[in-house]
Amino acid sequence: MLQENPFERWRLLPLNQVAALKLREAGETPDAERLPVFQLMVWGLLNGVTPTHRRTAQELQRLQYQNPAEAFTYLTSNIPGGLPELHRKLLKLAPKAAASELLDILDMRLKADPRNPYAW
Repeated sequence: MLQENPFERWRLLPLNQVAALKLREAGETPDAERLPVFQLMVWGLLNGVTPTHRRTAQELQRLQYQNPAEAFTYLTSNIPGGLPELHRKLLKLAPKAAASELLDILDMRLKADPRNPYAW
């Protein structure tokens, strides 16, 4: 019996489907070991998107390899306008702009996290 990839269920969520689409638009192949939403943000950093805070890249690295349920829930908690609005917005953007939007959301989430020990 084949063992199911733990990320597969999470990869099927609309936000990850949109991120996978943006990766393909950028000429990238979605990685089976990471959620596309995190892979798109990493791609953005590697392609010139400047994060708001110096610790964003380190936190992104940590999130992309932790439990997909926890990481995805952490990123998507309390998104202004909700997930459906974010999906619509990202679909209209070029890959780099979509990565920038997602990195802004991560920055916002990190700033709002009371457990975040990093000074902003």
